Amino acid sequence: MKTKRLLLALALAGWCATGLAQTTAAVTPQAAAASPAAGMPKTHEEWVRYLSDFTRNADMMADPKKFMAAASAVSEPQFLVTAMNAMMDPNLYMASVASLMDPRAYANYARTMDPAMAAAWMQALLDPNFFSALTYVFTDPNKLMRWAMMPMDPKVMSVALSLLNPNIYLRWGTTGLDPRLWNMLSNTMNPAWYGGWAGGMANPQSYGPTVGGWMQAPAAGLPGMAVPVPVYPAPVPPGQ
Repeated sequence: MKTKRLLLALALAGWCATGLAQTTAAVTPQAAAASPAAGMPKTHEEWVRYLSDFTRNADMMADPKKFMAAASAVSEPQFLVTAMNAMMDPNLYMASVASLMDPRAYANYARTMDPAMAAAWMQALLDPNFFSALTYVFTDPNKLMRWAMMPMDPKVMSVALSLLNPNIYLRWGTTGLDPRLWNMLSNTMNPAWYGGWAGGMANPQSYGPTVGGWMQAPAAGLPGMAVPVPVYPAPVPPGQ
């Protein structure tokens, strides 16, 4: 009987220790900083396009997990190299300005005004694990070592030598003749462009779930009838 009780006690202690170890590992700063965020870019090239796209780049401000993923990505030295290389291409600027003129850019930033976003950030700011993970993102010894070794990276030298490439300046010189640039600038003379922005501002789907729910509330004196919202077609950005 004593042997059975001893074995049972040892099994119970082992099970508790395993559960405690798993719980502790799940809340470590390393695990929190490395946890993937759904719908976020995976490579440095995708991060550069994401941050320059004004129809998507505000997602990281609406979710603390996505903000953590963005902070972890932009603090990598390879991201800086990739961004410097991408900034030499005029196509990146045209795509970024086209996304800024896109009516969907309003909804991208309007969602950050939703009270649900403020509640999510308040919960994150009250969580010590959030600050621990954010501190680890910028003080990771391996990342600091990568920054220290960055001057010896051949990719850095390649980006520096690219400034001596005359083809880069030739592409910038011929940007004014690009039809996509003139097509983008002509959107301001298209009445549908203004209609798309007005429709985006009046569309409840442009806002978060809380504000959008308020805008979809039934009209006073008309039970069950929602307030009509005008919808206008949005112009297609150049190059898409």
